[in-house]
Amino acid sequence: MGSLQYIRRKFHNLTHPLLGRILMLHRVVEQRSEGENRELEITPEFLRRTIETYRQQGHRFVSIDEACDIISKGRTNHPFVCLTFDDGYQDNYDIAYPILKQMEVPFAIYVTTGFIDNRIPIRWYPNEKLGINTESLKTMDADPLCTIGVHTVSHPKLDNLSPQEQQKEIEQSLQELESFLGHPIHHFSYPHGTYNAETLSIINKQTFRSTLLAWGGNIRRGANPLMLPRIELRQP
Repeated sequence: MGSLQYIRRKFHNLTHPLLGRILMLHRVVEQRSEGENRELEITPEFLRRTIETYRQQGHRFVSIDEACDIISKGRTNHPFVCLTFDDGYQDNYDIAYPILKQMEVPFAIYVTTGFIDNRIPIRWYPNEKLGINTESLKTMDADPLCTIGVHTVSHPKLDNLSPQEQQKEIEQSLQELESFLGHPIHHFSYPHGTYNAETLSIINKQTFRSTLLAWGGNIRRGANPLMLPRIELRQP
């Protein structure tokens, strides 16, 4: 990094203080896979250690709605951490949920509606039925600790689709989830973190309170709630 770029970044950080961070997770498993899917998985022990470490450092765990409130105000006494799970895996309920409930940690799950009850296969886990079932999803949705968000119907790279296909993926998944759970859904995350101008136009016509990227780092004052960065939580 050049000296001018370093100075600019330092100035930006001074004028845009840290508010917190949104962590992106996927699966919590007792035994991690071999190969490329391993990076999507963490163990229960790693999840517990992560929560304990952040708390020891003075961070406060908040829901995605609380995070939006803090971002809107532009200030906080303690930096926040918001846990988010993408895709909608059954192990989010079987393994992660009991830990989060015991440790009283709010969290959000962004559900690919086609994965519910394994209606469509999860491409990166061929021949495995890992999608969350309806009963588990409804149980978590009834818990104040949990917020359910939208993650499209089939988890495509939205920027590879036509505007009409993008609209169908976003609006159909929103309608399905709201009909299934019986209440409005206000949060969305971009599959693969990808989008284009057409995606943003469709998103802006919805009533989402926040939309999340799959990259980008910390949340600072002035962050756009419809373009919130995240940090992927990876286990070595």
